[in-house]
Amino acid sequence: MENSPSFTIYNASAGSGKTYTLVKEYLKIVFKSEKREPFKHILAITFTNKAVAEMKERIIDTLKQFSDKTILSQHNSMFIAICEELEMDALALHLKSKKLLEIILHNYAAFDVSTIDGFTHKLIRTFAHDLKLPLNFEVELDQETLLNEAVDSLISKAGIEKKLTKVLVDFAIEKADDDKSWDLSFDFNKIAKLLINENDIPFIETFKEKSIEDFNVLKLLLKEQITLSEKNIVDTANKVLTFIQECGLEFNDFSSSYLPKHFKNLADKKYDLNFETKWQIDLIENNPLYPKRVSEDIILIIDNIQPQLISAFNETKLTVYHLKFLKAFYKNITPLSVLNAISHELNSLKSEQNKMLISEFNSIISNEIKNQPTPFIYERIGEKFNHYFIDEFQDTSLLQWENLIPLINNSLSTENGSAMLVGDAKQAIYRWRGGKAEQFIDLFNDVNPFHIDKKIKNLPTNYRSFKEIVSFNNDFFKYIATRVFINKDYESLYENAHQNCSIQDNGYVNFSFLEITKEDDRDELYASKVFETINTCLENNFNLEDICVLVRKKKEGVAIANYLSQKAVPIISSETLLIYNAPEVMFINDLLTLLFQPKNNEIKVSVLNYLASLFNIDDKHTFFNNHIHLSVPQLFKSFEVFEVYINSNSLLDLSLYDLTESIVRNFGLVKTSNAYVQFYLDIVLDYTQKKGSDISGFLNYFDKKKDSLSIVSPSGQNAVQIMTIHKAKGLEFPVVIFPYADLDIYSEKEPKEWFPLEKENFNDFSHTLLNYSKDFEYFGEDGLRIFNSHKSEQELDNINLLYVTLTRAIEQLYVISKKEVLTKDGVSEKKYSGLFINYLSYLGLWNDSDLSYSFGKPEKSAKQITKKLQLQEQEFISTAKEDHHIEIVTNSGYLWDSNQEEAIEKGNLIHNIMSKINTKEDVDVTITDFLESSTINLEQSDILKKIVNEIIEHPKLTNCFNSDLIIYNERDIITNQGQILRPDRVIINSKNEAIIIDYKTGKEDKSHTQQLISYQDILESMNLKVIKKILVYINNDIHVKEL
Repeated sequence: MENSPSFTIYNASAGSGKTYTLVKEYLKIVFKSEKREPFKHILAITFTNKAVAEMKERIIDTLKQFSDKTILSQHNSMFIAICEELEMDALALHLKSKKLLEIILHNYAAFDVSTIDGFTHKLIRTFAHDLKLPLNFEVELDQETLLNEAVDSLISKAGIEKKLTKVLVDFAIEKADDDKSWDLSFDFNKIAKLLINENDIPFIETFKEKSIEDFNVLKLLLKEQITLSEKNIVDTANKVLTFIQECGLEFNDFSSSYLPKHFKNLADKKYDLNFETKWQIDLIENNPLYPKRVSEDIILIIDNIQPQLISAFNETKLTVYHLKFLKAFYKNITPLSVLNAISHELNSLKSEQNKMLISEFNSIISNEIKNQPTPFIYERIGEKFNHYFIDEFQDTSLLQWENLIPLINNSLSTENGSAMLVGDAKQAIYRWRGGKAEQFIDLFNDVNPFHIDKKIKNLPTNYRSFKEIVSFNNDFFKYIATRVFINKDYESLYENAHQNCSIQDNGYVNFSFLEITKEDDRDELYASKVFETINTCLENNFNLEDICVLVRKKKEGVAIANYLSQKAVPIISSETLLIYNAPEVMFINDLLTLLFQPKNNEIKVSVLNYLASLFNIDDKHTFFNNHIHLSVPQLFKSFEVFEVYINSNSLLDLSLYDLTESIVRNFGLVKTSNAYVQFYLDIVLDYTQKKGSDISGFLNYFDKKKDSLSIVSPSGQNAVQIMTIHKAKGLEFPVVIFPYADLDIYSEKEPKEWFPLEKENFNDFSHTLLNYSKDFEYFGEDGLRIFNSHKSEQELDNINLLYVTLTRAIEQLYVISKKEVLTKDGVSEKKYSGLFINYLSYLGLWNDSDLSYSFGKPEKSAKQITKKLQLQEQEFISTAKEDHHIEIVTNSGYLWDSNQEEAIEKGNLIHNIMSKINTKEDVDVTITDFLESSTINLEQSDILKKIVNEIIEHPKLTNCFNSDLIIYNERDIITNQGQILRPDRVIINSKNEAIIIDYKTGKEDKSHTQQLISYQDILESMNLKVIKKILVYINNDIHVKEL
C-alpha cells in the first residue's frame, strides 16, 4: 500500500459511477488508517445539501452492508474491490467496518461531508475577529430579500438627497428614451443582483470609493469624447466625398455606388453601418471597385486613389467602433452609479442587521485568509485535514478553488496526504453563478497547482443508460465536436467523450421535427407532441412516474404543464409545487389580508369564493350577496352557521403564527397532513422569529417570495415530472422527453461584459460594464479577446446543456425539435435543431418529407421493479393554547411524589448536589444550601445525604474526594469541532494524571462507556494522561464500574 501523497483527478462522464468511486476511495482511506477516528481528518466537499446527504447516506449504508455477516458469503463488488486494492482479508475488513460504523454514529458531527459554502462559513466564523466581523453575525441565505430592502431604502431617499435624486431621475429618463419601462424598483432590483454574483463582485469593488460626482465627471468626459469622435468621422467622410468629386468621379462610377454612399451615410451621422460587406473586402484586397461599363480613364483614377480610400475607410471604421464603444459606455454610467448607490445601502443594512451575504464568503476568504500561513489556519479551525475529496469540481468557482489550494497543498506536503477531484467539464452548466469548466479542463491539460505529480483517471463506462442511448450520444457528440467549437480544448473534450456501455438492453431514441410557421402557436404544437409522446410511452407499458419532461426555460415548463393539466394528465412541476398555488394557502393569505384591510372587497370576494367550496354552497350568488356587505366581525359571526366559531378581534390579539394556525384549525382546512399548509406555517414561524408578528410586513414578504416558495417534490406519486435541465442535473429517469429542442446557441437575454479601461483616460475608472454585442470584436485587442471568449463560452455552455439533457435517460429518449428551412448553405448549425438535422443527414437518414426518426425499439426493454412507496397521511394536529391544560410546577422537588421519583428527579438532584462537593467536608454545607433554597424538604434531605455519603465512602471512590486534588465538577470542555462536553467530575493529581467520574441512573448502556471515551480523547488532546474512568450507577444501591 502506498504511503506517499497523491493528487488524483477523475473525469466522470454522465452515469459513470462517480458516487460509487467517491465512496470507495473514501472508505479505502478510513480502512487503511491506523487512527481511531480517521474520518475526522477527511474533508469531503460537494455543492448541494442534497448531495451531502446522499454521500453521507451512501457511506453509512455501505458500512452497514460491510458490517453484516452475510457480506462474507454474498457477492459485493465494492467489498471485493476494497479487499483487493488494500490487500486486506475479508474478515478483517468486515470487523473493521463494524467498529468504524459504531464510531462514526457516536461521533456523527465529526463525520465531515460538507457543502463548499458550509466549509467557507466555518472558516469565516473562525476568523471573525481577524476580519473585524461581529462574532454573532447572521448568514443571510435569502439574499434577494435584503437586496429588495436596499433598493426600497434607496428609492425612499428620492427627493431628499439632491444628487441621488438627479441620478434616479436620469435613470428613469434614459429608460423612457429607449422606449423601455421606467419602473425604477423593477430595474433596480434587476441591477442589484450583480452585487451577489461572484463573477461581478471584484469589478463592483472597484467602484466602492467612487462618489456620484465621480460618475458625473466621467459622464461629461464621455460626452466630450463622443462629440469629438463624431466630428472626426464626419470630417473624414466629407474629405473623402470632396476628394472623389475633385477627382472627377461620380457616385455611379463605383460598383452600385457602395463606396461613396458609405461615406455619405457617415457624413450624415448614420453610424449603424455594416462593415463586413463584399465591396469592403474588395476595397481592402485591392480588387476592382468599378463596374465593367466605366471608361479606362475612370478605372485608372479609381485604381490610383484606392490606397487613400482604404486608409480613410480603415480610419473611419476604427473611429465608428470607438464611437460605438463610447456610447455603450455612456449608456451604462447611470446604471452603474445606481448600482454603486445600492451597494452602499446594502452595506448599511448588513451592518444594521448584523448580517453577511452567503455570496460574500469566497471573496472575504480570498482577500484576508489566503495570506495566512496554512498551519495557522488549521490551528484556528482546530482540525487537520489530511485528505480532501471535491465532488462536482466543474462547478467550483475560481475563488473557491483558490481558497482551497493552500489547504490542500499543506495536506500534500505530508507523508500520506491526498486530494481527489471528481468532475465532468461536459456537465458544467452553472457559469452564471461562478462555476468554470475551464478550471477542470486546465487541470486535465497542463495546469498543476501542487508540487507532486497528478494522476488523471477516466471512468469510461456508463452504468445508467441502455445501449442505444449511449451509442447515440457517443456518435452525436463526436460529430458536433468539430462543427461547433472554435476553442480546440472544448472540441477535444467532446471528441474524447466516448463511453463504454454496461447495460446491454437495447433502449430507444426518437427524434420528431415540427413544422412551425410564424402564425402557429409554438407552445401549443410542442405541448401537443409531448402529450402524444406520453400516450405512446403508456402504450409501451411505462408508467407516468417513469416519464420526465425536460425544458430549458421555466415558461416552457409552464406551457407544457398547463396543456397536460387540461388533458387530465397528473403532473409534478415547479408550478404545481409552489405553495401559493394551493387553494388553502391562498385562502389563509387572503384572510390575513382581510383582517388587515377590512374594507378590501376584492379580497373578501376571494375569501368567500373559497368558503363557498369549503361549505359546499350550491347557490354561490346568494351566499356572496348575503356576506359581501358584512363587516369583518359580522362576517366571522355568520360562519357559526357552518360550525366555524372564531372571533376576528380575538384573532388579532394572537401572535402571527398562532393566528395563522388558528385559521387552519377553526376552518378545518387540513383533515390529514398537507405539505403546502405545513410549509406555509413553517414560513410564518421563520418570519416571526426573525422579523416579529407584523401581519402587513409578512404579507409583503410573502408576496415578494411567493414565486420561489415551493414544497419538495413528493415521492411515490404516479405523475409525469416536468423540470428544467438545471434542476435535472445529477438525476436520471426511465424516459426523458425533451421538447423545444431548437435552442439558438448564440441567443442571450441582455448579456453584459466587464471591459477594462485605461484609468488615466477615464477619470480613474478601471472597468465598466457594457451591453455585450458582436461589436466587441472591433473594440480593440481587449474587445476581440472578450468577444472570442464569450462566443466560445456560449458554445460550451449550451452544448453542455444539451449533453446533460440527453444523458438523463435510462431507457428511452424522445427529442422534439423544429424542422428548419434548408438554405443554399444547408441548415444552420446555430441551433440544436440544425445540429440534429445535419447529424441525421451525415448518417444518410434525413429526408425532407420525414418528420420522425428513431434508433432501437420503442417497446419497454425490460420489466423494472418499481418499489411503490405507500404514503401514509398523518393526522394534522393543532390544539388551542387554552385547551392544553398545562400546569407549571415551579420547584423541581415537588415532583417527588410522582412515579418518576427514582429515575429522574432523584438522579437530577444527586447530580446537582455532587456538582457542589469537592471533599467530604462539603456534604453538610451543600445539603443545608439545598434546604434553605427550598429545592428539597427535610425528609428528602435525609435520604439524599445518605446516598451522597455512600458514594463518597465507596471503597473505589474514597480517594477521589481528597483535599490535595484539583477537582473540576460539571465544567464545559469545547472540542476542536465546537462540540461542548461536560464530564460530571474530573480529578487531576500532581503528576498531571486524570480520573473521570460520571454519575448515571437506570440500566447500564454502552453509550455511557462511549461517552467516557470521548471525554478521555479530549482530555488527552490537552496533554493529560487519563489513568481511570469510572461510572457510578445510582439506583436502589450504588454500583461503581471502572473502565
